[in-house]
Amino acid sequence: MSGEVVRWTGGPGAGKTQYLLDDVRREVDVDGRVLDDLCLMSFSRAQAADLAARLADGVFPEEDTKDILRRCATIDAIALRACRAEGLIDRSPDQIIVPGVKRAIPVYQEFMQHHGIPYSPVARLADDGNPVARAGLPAGNQILEIGTYLTATMHPPEAWREAASALGLSFNGSAWGITDLLSAWQEFKAAKGVFEHPDYVRLAVDSNVEPPAPVIFVDEYQDVSPLQDALIRQWIEKVDRVYVAGDPDQAIYGFRGCSPDLFLSLPAADRDNGSRPVSHRCPIRVMETAENVLGHPANVAPNPRPGISLRCTFPDREALVRQVEEALRTYTDTVTPVYVLCRFQRHVSKIMRDLSSAGLPCTGIRDVDGGPWGMVYIGRHDKRLERDRVNVWSLVCALRRLQGNPPPIEPLPLDEAEALVAGAVVSSRRRSQALSALKTKATKYPPIRVGDITEWVEMPIRVDALNLRPAIVEQIRNCLVREQRRRFVVHPQAVRVDTVHSAKGLEAPCVLLHTGYLHGLCDALVAPDRMAEERRVFFVGVTRASRALILFDYISPVWPGFGRPV
Repeated sequence: MSGEVVRWTGGPGAGKTQYLLDDVRREVDVDGRVLDDLCLMSFSRAQAADLAARLADGVFPEEDTKDILRRCATIDAIALRACRAEGLIDRSPDQIIVPGVKRAIPVYQEFMQHHGIPYSPVARLADDGNPVARAGLPAGNQILEIGTYLTATMHPPEAWREAASALGLSFNGSAWGITDLLSAWQEFKAAKGVFEHPDYVRLAVDSNVEPPAPVIFVDEYQDVSPLQDALIRQWIEKVDRVYVAGDPDQAIYGFRGCSPDLFLSLPAADRDNGSRPVSHRCPIRVMETAENVLGHPANVAPNPRPGISLRCTFPDREALVRQVEEALRTYTDTVTPVYVLCRFQRHVSKIMRDLSSAGLPCTGIRDVDGGPWGMVYIGRHDKRLERDRVNVWSLVCALRRLQGNPPPIEPLPLDEAEALVAGAVVSSRRRSQALSALKTKATKYPPIRVGDITEWVEMPIRVDALNLRPAIVEQIRNCLVREQRRRFVVHPQAVRVDTVHSAKGLEAPCVLLHTGYLHGLCDALVAPDRMAEERRVFFVGVTRASRALILFDYISPVWPGFGRPV
C-alpha cells in the first residue's frame, strides 16, 4: 500500500501552515479522524510548538495540551519515539548525546583523547553556515561535524572530503586517517550504546520502524535532510495520507545537507495546482526586491500594498541607531519588534554591541536572558553568588524613575529595587544586608519606595557611581540620554538583532538587512550551488518584512573593516 501525498507549495506569508491545518480539520470533520490518528512534524522545535498551539486553538480546543504536544514534534523527535516504541532505544536520556551538553562531554573527550586529537566541549559549528567560524574549530570538533553531516546525508565515511567542502571546512586530515576515524567513531558510539541525533533517525530508517499515525503532516519540508526525507518516504508506503508544505526558494540549510530537490521530487499531487497564492506578508516593493535577489519569480504573489524598499549606507554607529529609532517610530507599535538581520553570527554580535553601547536596547530573536540588557556580574565580575548579579534593564528602569523631577513617590517593582541596590552598593557584605532588608520590606511592609533604598544604601545613587564594569555603566548612561532625546522608551525586545536563519518563519513590519557581508563571499559565490543558496538566504531575509525593507552597509566604529561594501 502506498499513501496519497498532497503537497502545498507557497512562498513567504502564503499561509502554507494554515493550509495544513485546514487539511487537519478536513481529516477530522470528513473522515472522522481523532487526535491519535494524526502526527504533525516540522523542522524545528519552535515551529512544532507553533503547530501545536494553533491546533489547540482551532481544531482540538477540548483536548489536553500535553496530548496535542505529543502529536506535534520535530522529525527527529518523532523518529526517536518510534525507535523507543519498538524497543530499539531505551528511555534513558544518557543514550542521546549532543555536542555542548554537559552529560555528553565525557563521551566526546574519551574518544578524541584516545586518538590524540584536540577537542573543545564549547566549540560548535555555527548554525548560520559561517565559514569563518568553522575554520576555527579544533580538529576533533571538525571531525564530529563531518561525521554528523555524512550520517544526515546518508554518505559513507569515504566521502568525508566532499562533506568537509560542503561544510566549509578545510584542513589536512591525512595525519589522522579521517575515514578510519569516522568508522571508529560509529563503532565507539555503538559500543557505548549512545546516539547522536542523526544516528537514531538512521536507526529508524534501517529498522523500517512503523509510522507514528495513519495520517502525517510535514511543515517546512524544504528544510529536511536526505536522511529525514528517506524516513518519511518509507512511511508514505504505510500510511493513508501524507500532507507536506514547503517552499524550495526558502531552502537555506545546505550545510546540513538539505536541498530543495527533496521537496520537489516527492511523488505528490499539488493541491494548489501550480498557482501562486497571494502573500499575507510581503508588499509589492519588498517582493520585487526579493525576486530580483532570486533571479526568478517567487512561489507567491505580492500583497497589494505598495510597501517600502530602500538601499542605505550608514557611515557610523549614530546613523545606524537613528535609522533603527526611526523604524521604531514609523513602522511598529509597543509590541511588534524591528528586525536587524545579518548573514553571520559574528556580524550579529558586532552590531548588537554597537547598538547597546550607543544606548539602544536590543536582544536576539530567541534570547531568553535579555542579551546585553540581561543579567551581568558585578564586584569582581566573576561567577560568584546569585546576589553578585544585576539585571541591566531593571536597573535602567529604576534609574529612570530616580531621575524624575520632582522625585517619584510611586512604589518600585521588586526587580527594579533589587537591581538598584545590587548595582549601587560596593561592599559585598553591605549589598547582602541591603538585599536582605529589601526582601523583608517587600514581604512584610510593602510597598518599596526610592527613599527606602537610599536609606539602606546610605549614599546618593548616580549612574557614575554604579558598581559595574565601565562599559555597562556607559551603556546605561547612553540609554537614559537617548530616551530623553527621542522622548520614548525602547524595550530590549523591541529591537531584535539576529541571523537570517534565526528569523526564518518569522516576520516584522520593518527589517534592516545587512548586506556588507557580501564582500567576503565573492570567491565562494563562484560555485553555482553556493550562489543559489546565498540567493535563497538573502531572499528569506528580505521576505521577513511586512511593510518596510532597508538593505544596508555599515562601517562599525569598533571594527573598521567590518561590513565594507564590495
